[in-house]
Amino acid sequence: MIRNLKNLLMFASIAVMYQLNPCNVVLASDISNTTQSQTQVVSTQDNSKFQTLQDTSKTLASQEESKYISESNSSSPVSESSGNLLPANADNVDNVPVNKSWIIHFNQPVDLSSAKENVKIINKKTNAEVPINISLSNYDSYMTVSTVSAYDPESYYILKIDNNLMGRYNKVLKTALTMNFKTGAKIENIDNISVSIDQGDSYKLPDEVTAVMSDGGKVQVGVEWNKKVNTLASPGKYVYEGQVKGYSKGVDLSLTINPSTKNVDSIASTSMWIWELQNQVDAYGGIDNLIAKLKSMGINNVCIKYNEGSSPSGGGTNFRDDFLKYVGYFKEAGFKVGTWGYNHFDDVQGEGNLIIEALNNSDYYVFDAEDAVENKTEQTEEICELIRSQCPNAIIGYTSFPIASYHQNIAYSVFNKYCDFSAPQCYWGEMQWSVNKCLDQMAADYKAYGLDKPIYPIIQTYSINYEDYTAYSKYGYKATGLWSLDDIGQTFVQYINDMGSKFNN
Repeated sequence: MIRNLKNLLMFASIAVMYQLNPCNVVLASDISNTTQSQTQVVSTQDNSKFQTLQDTSKTLASQEESKYISESNSSSPVSESSGNLLPANADNVDNVPVNKSWIIHFNQPVDLSSAKENVKIINKKTNAEVPINISLSNYDSYMTVSTVSAYDPESYYILKIDNNLMGRYNKVLKTALTMNFKTGAKIENIDNISVSIDQGDSYKLPDEVTAVMSDGGKVQVGVEWNKKVNTLASPGKYVYEGQVKGYSKGVDLSLTINPSTKNVDSIASTSMWIWELQNQVDAYGGIDNLIAKLKSMGINNVCIKYNEGSSPSGGGTNFRDDFLKYVGYFKEAGFKVGTWGYNHFDDVQGEGNLIIEALNNSDYYVFDAEDAVENKTEQTEEICELIRSQCPNAIIGYTSFPIASYHQNIAYSVFNKYCDFSAPQCYWGEMQWSVNKCLDQMAADYKAYGLDKPIYPIIQTYSINYEDYTAYSKYGYKATGLWSLDDIGQTFVQYINDMGSKFNN
């Protein structure tokens, strides 16, 4: 700082940003001489490259001062904008938004009262002064200039800073600043939007909407919505309110969610669950014999294990490889083929990818949500959302303990939100309950917790009485899962040979 310099000589560069608010007018520091020199035009698209522009008509700044401007710009808001720095007293800057604010950077604190007297914006058509607001920040070295109301669209204005502008240390500008600018068109109208989807479809609210401008043109403008869309919500009409910067009316998007067209009933039959497929193929003497045995019991739906958490293997068995080896045989025989996995949700992305892969190779997938997913509500939401976003029309179910009130740390409600059916594990024999107690308490809990998806219970194929199967069949469930082929008992075989496989008398 030169202590004997009496006046603060101003050097100005104007940053014009067409996309970001606000623009910047960068004012430089004191200098020791006022000889002719170069000012630098800085492209903020690449701050490592500089051009020079001669200005012989006005006294500007030394090369040292120009260097200061370049360096300061790299750390100022200008460097993050889209646009260019222009020399002082620039000609027209076009397409300025009607709600534009200007930020002017001084190298010394500015006196606010002096700024209010010496900074003006003039409407060139009417020659009238535009009412403005002026505020200071960053230790009073940044001045923000904004209009009380929006500029007129497609109109010419002048931003003027008089050379009587005084800093806090009683120094004034030696050279006044003027900048001409023209406002762009303003938004006249944005039509409301109507969208219709099926429940569970993949859909996101638009990031941009079409605006009709005052000059008759149409442009895409960014929009922010008041809430996120949930495509799994109950069928009905939902309205989302959008806000567009510079447009006071807002825009409404009306979303109609139609009932899902997924045919969940297509898999609603008696299904035989299989844990270790290769072992069963070996036990029955080959895949053809296994399929023939299932058909003899009236079963044409199998649900086969595919994953153990985020791994295709567990306990020395590669579930995925065994499934992929034999799935074609089941399909050729006319079976519905589902997959299931014992879920962990420790690796959301990894396990999610396996489940998506399973869905791509089967007719449906069933989450097996037991002890390993307790207290993992957030992970449950993440993985269900991931799978639904990738497989919006897939048929997905979940199985867990039948008495939900005993297992409140399992996210039943999240599974209910994303899945198409529930398959509670109604193993009344293992629970040492009666058939009626197990099924009635299960149904009461599901109702109390708002679990409203179709219920396709899974029952055990071992260690229960013949009469229990008869009692179960009287409940008339549309579909029943049989756990499992691996543990099938003679009482079950006898019942199914006598009564058939429907279990819904």
